[in-house]
Amino acid sequence: MGRKMKFTLLVLMALMFVFPGCKKKEAIAGKASVEDMLAMLPENPALVLSFDFHKFAAMDLFDKMISKKSETAGEEKKIFKDYPDFVAKTGIDLKKDVFCFTLALYGNLAAGSEPQGVGVVNLKYDPNKILDLLKQNQMTLSQDAYNGIIVYSVKDPEQKLVKNGKDFRFAFLNGSNIALGTPDQVKMAIDLSKGKGVSARKSKALDACLEKIDRNAMFWMALTTMPESVKNQSKAGGMFPVDLSKAESFLGFIDYRDKALSVEFQLISRNEPGNKQLADTLNGFKAIGAMGLGKDPKNAEFGELLNSIVITASADSLKLKLAISEQLMNKLGEKAKSTAENYMKKPAAEVGEPKAPAETEK
Repeated sequence: MGRKMKFTLLVLMALMFVFPGCKKKEAIAGKASVEDMLAMLPENPALVLSFDFHKFAAMDLFDKMISKKSETAGEEKKIFKDYPDFVAKTGIDLKKDVFCFTLALYGNLAAGSEPQGVGVVNLKYDPNKILDLLKQNQMTLSQDAYNGIIVYSVKDPEQKLVKNGKDFRFAFLNGSNIALGTPDQVKMAIDLSKGKGVSARKSKALDACLEKIDRNAMFWMALTTMPESVKNQSKAGGMFPVDLSKAESFLGFIDYRDKALSVEFQLISRNEPGNKQLADTLNGFKAIGAMGLGKDPKNAEFGELLNSIVITASADSLKLKLAISEQLMNKLGEKAKSTAENYMKKPAAEVGEPKAPAETEK
């Protein structure tokens, strides 16, 4: 064998190690980008949601959420008593092990419909612990093989995790990602994890939305196509008619930076008069609400929240922006907690619940 042939074979062998066929590169837990996550979702989604859970778990708000005490005796039995119990049973510490979650819905999103969908979670996990937990809670667990990966079907008779008695499918795509959702979409996610099929990232409607979104935000969403029922809203009339006939998509993101929560929603609609009409209507509601809350010192926080909302219209969109400081978030949180506690302390008749029948004298 000549030198040229030997050299050629060595190059080919090296390329086989560097580019091993068409196998999909695994999105490693904690290192998956938005592009990596979208690459695991099937094409042409009607709605995409992306949640950077790791960023959320770093907030003080999350620490307060998981610091609740164990349930007291007499309460309804739950799968997890508290956060330490959750970590012990699942082997997953949400603050350290869960990184991002991306969900896509397909089909008709109109009210009353049942769209198909699949979500992919990027995390560190032990599959055996998850399976054992499901079995311990008397859930019906069946399995089928698809493209070399086991697809699990879960039914939850007691509706602890799955409401309305519905079942869902999930699959461990690899050591860092779990797909869960409706059967066909989970199978498509499996194919995509193997480098087969067409991903959501190739969808033109989603691509047009992503150009206008801050994909590094803690949470973002893209309704790629506006449902006809929404576009026909203006035909319904009413006291406050709005023209959404040219609405194309709806985008939004929420982020937490520099001790402040920033929120932005955008309606893409190439209808300048309709956009201005809707902005004027919303600003009118905002002014009325702020005026009413301003008269009551007890609701000053809500007045401050309303006054921080900025609504603007342009030739091709309507935007709503909101910035909330950490101080205001804490005030609103305390307010909500206080309101909930007062509600729970009220007599049954005051909160609209039927009184227990009085005992008859013997």
